[in-house]
Amino acid sequence: MELITIISLVTSYNIYIIVMAIFLLLDNKETSSTFAWLFLIAFFPIVGVLLYFLFGRNLRKKNKKEKREHRRILEMMHRPLLNLVITQPSKRIHVKKILKYNDTKRLMSLLYKNSDSLLTTANEVTVIQSGEEKFKLLLEDIRKAKSFIHFEYFIWKNDPFTMKLRDILMEKLKEGVEVRILGDALGCFFFKKHYYRRLIKAGAKVKASGDLLYPSKIHTLNYRNHRKIVVIDGKIGYTGGMNLGEEYSTGGRRFKSWRDTHLRLKGESVGVLQGLFALDWYMAAEEELFDEKYYKYDRLNQAVPLQITTSGPDSEWDSIRQLYLALIASAQEKVYIQSPYFVPDQSLLSFLTTAALGGLDIRLMITGIPDKKIPYWAAYTYFKELLKAGVKIYHYKKGFLHSKTVIVDNEVCTIGTANLDIRSFLLNYELNTLIYDRKITENLEEAFFEDMRHCSQFTLEDYKRLSIFAKLRNSIAKLLAPLL
Repeated sequence: MELITIISLVTSYNIYIIVMAIFLLLDNKETSSTFAWLFLIAFFPIVGVLLYFLFGRNLRKKNKKEKREHRRILEMMHRPLLNLVITQPSKRIHVKKILKYNDTKRLMSLLYKNSDSLLTTANEVTVIQSGEEKFKLLLEDIRKAKSFIHFEYFIWKNDPFTMKLRDILMEKLKEGVEVRILGDALGCFFFKKHYYRRLIKAGAKVKASGDLLYPSKIHTLNYRNHRKIVVIDGKIGYTGGMNLGEEYSTGGRRFKSWRDTHLRLKGESVGVLQGLFALDWYMAAEEELFDEKYYKYDRLNQAVPLQITTSGPDSEWDSIRQLYLALIASAQEKVYIQSPYFVPDQSLLSFLTTAALGGLDIRLMITGIPDKKIPYWAAYTYFKELLKAGVKIYHYKKGFLHSKTVIVDNEVCTIGTANLDIRSFLLNYELNTLIYDRKITENLEEAFFEDMRHCSQFTLEDYKRLSIFAKLRNSIAKLLAPLL
C-alpha cells in the first residue's frame, strides 16, 4: 500500500512538472526567466505556483479589445501633438545638423516604430545633477503654476520635504490650479494614504497605478510604475531618475549622499510628457486629458532634438532595452554607462563585450554602496566576462549612485528611469529621454569623469580575489535575477 502511495505521489509530481513546464513554455518568456520559474516551481510546488500567478504572468498577452482601446487612447494622445511634430524627421530643416551622426536616422526610426516616440526639436533642456537642485527648481515652478500640475512618481515619501510640497500644493488648489497625482500603488500609497487626505479634500485628484487593494489587480504586484513625470501648465516638464523625498537630496538615513540625474524640459517635449501622463492617467482614472488646454507649450527658437520613449510589461516591444542595444551598436569610439544595478540579459552582455573587444572605450559605473543586496551581488557574476573583454568597471563610493545614463561618442545620450537590469527591461513601466545634442552629451561626460573621482575601479585581479563563498552567493543571486 505504501509503495502504491509513493508511486502515485511521484506520478502526480511528474504530471505537475510537465503541465507547469508546458504552461511556462507557452508564456514565451526569456529562457533564463523560464528556467528560473521552473526551478522555483519544481522545488517549492505550492509557493512557486502561487508566486508565479501573482508575479510572473506575461502582461504582454493583451486581448484584441484591450489592444484596440490602447490604440484609441494613443491616437487621442497624439492628436494635440501632431500640429507641432513631424513624424518623418529627415524632412525637417532643424534636424539636418544631427543627421551627420551615422546612426541618428536608425535611432529615430527605432523609437518611432517600437514605442510611437515622436521627435521634437524646439526644446530647452536643463540637466540636473542633484536632488537639491531639482527640488529648488521644482518648487519655484510649482509656485508659479497658473492652470494645472500633473505628477507621476514611483516613490513619494512622507517626510519634511514632501510635507512642504503638500503645503504649496494646498495653496495652489485654493488658487484654482488643477492638481493630479498618479503614484505607484506600492511606492507612493502603501501605508501612506493619510498623507493625501488633505490634498484630496482640497480638490486634488489622486490615483494609484496598479491598485493593490483590488483582488483583480493583485497579479500586477510585480509590475511597478517606475516613471517620473511632472508637467506644469504644459510649459515645464521634469523627468529622470529622482523620486520625491528628502533622501534624494541628502542621502537620508542610509547614505552620506545621493547621486542622481534628472531633466527639466521646456518646449515641444513637454507636450509629449503631458501626452504620456494623460495616457497613464486614463488607464488609472478613466479621465481623458486630451483637451488642447493641457498642451499649451511654449514655442521656442532653441533646437535641442530629442525623443521620449516608454516601455512596460504591456508594451509590444522592449523599447528601452532595444534603445540601449542600438546605442551600443552605434558607437564608434566610446560608451559610458551609469546604472545603480547591472543585471543584463545575454544580448546586452554580448553587445558590451563585442564593443570592448572591437577596441571601443566601454565604461560601466554602478553603485558601490548598495541599497539592495541581491542585484548588487548578481552583478558580480557578469564582471569576469566584461573585464576580460576590456570593459572598465567602477564602483561609486561617495554615496548611493542612482543615475541612469548612457553616453555615446559625445554625440547622443539618454537619461531616464530604466536601470540596466531585467526588471527595468521587462517588469517595470519606464521612461527614457534620448537627446541628440553634442553640448549636452559633452557636459554629461564631464559629470561622468567627475563621478569617477569618487569611484574605485574593479579589475580582473579584484575578481580573482573574491572568495569561493562570495562567488557562490553571487551565483545564487544571479539565479534569482530573472524573478527580481
